[in-house]
Amino acid sequence: MGDAHTNSIEGFWSLVKRGIGGVYHSVSRKYLQSYLDEYSFRYNRRFAEEPMFVSLLDQVAERAN
Repeated sequence: MGDAHTNSIEGFWSLVKRGIGGVYHSVSRKYLQSYLDEYSFRYNRRFAEEPMFVSLLDQVAERAN
């Protein structure tokens, strides 16, 4: 990947907080890692030209083999 900056992590946490507050409203401790994995997936592919759904299907197909 590219360079890591303070703004990168601040941007990621901002995305997570807005997403959880706006979409899910609350998160239990049991599922927090799953939510963070989802937002990490989204954040890491924010500039990708391939749709996220196609990328997700590719990953599922790789793990199935």
